[in-house]
Amino acid sequence: MTVNQSPTSGYTLVLSVAAGLLVGLSIIYFWPELASWWPAELPRIYTALYNLIGLGQTSIESVPVAVYGQLLIAGFVLAFLHPGYSKMPIVAWMLHNQPSRRDFFSWIVRSWILQCGFLITLFWQVGLMRYLQGDTLLRFVSVFNYICYFATLVLGLTLVRDAWRLVKTPEIPVSNLRLPLIFALGFYLPFQIVLLLHGTRENDFVQLGWLLFAPAMLGILLSRLVTGGIACFIHHLIGDADCQKWRAHFALFNGAAILCMAINTTVRIVVNLMK
Repeated sequence: MTVNQSPTSGYTLVLSVAAGLLVGLSIIYFWPELASWWPAELPRIYTALYNLIGLGQTSIESVPVAVYGQLLIAGFVLAFLHPGYSKMPIVAWMLHNQPSRRDFFSWIVRSWILQCGFLITLFWQVGLMRYLQGDTLLRFVSVFNYICYFATLVLGLTLVRDAWRLVKTPEIPVSNLRLPLIFALGFYLPFQIVLLLHGTRENDFVQLGWLLFAPAMLGILLSRLVTGGIACFIHHLIGDADCQKWRAHFALFNGAAILCMAINTTVRIVVNLMK
């Protein structure tokens, strides 16, 4: 008897799901340790303001250039090495829809601009926003992040649904993950960035805060571009033909891993809201 190891064989599909679940559950299990890790010699983003206040370097001219470099690196480390930040959804989009390099760069930059726009809208003290209390602003931040988590959940479900359809009919067109990905990237407001802007608002160093905000956000953009570059490299190693042939398996693997994290986050949110 021979074992069917074709791209749509049940054995390989089960392995794809199992591998995705293993990765997703491992990330959830080690999430506290992964999220709390930080390079010892690199200041966290939200501490940059207080370090400058302690040194009396709160004017724009007195901020050392090295601080901007540290914030650029910190933004990159935060988004690239910490869990979350939609790295796996980016890879899933690149392997599932195989966008051109131009489309990839264009939409990643657009999602980043959207993310920056939301942060600026919330923390720029103009109009009604200047009268909002800090607690109210943080509630708005939570709502934005809830939208990100919901979009991630939709993306994971779409991957699993497409994988099921591809198993039945390999030639069918797949769903475009771009919209839920843009929502996941654009609506996510990193807590370290939020703490930085909240601190500058509370201490009345708004202009300085935006100067510190810019390099940190640029580091986040670079991390997303590097993540996409890694996905492009994986695609190049596998080849176009094999990427098409194993698309259902990639969708199952990424979908299972993403759903593990998205469902875990959703359950935590619901439990906290019910308390």
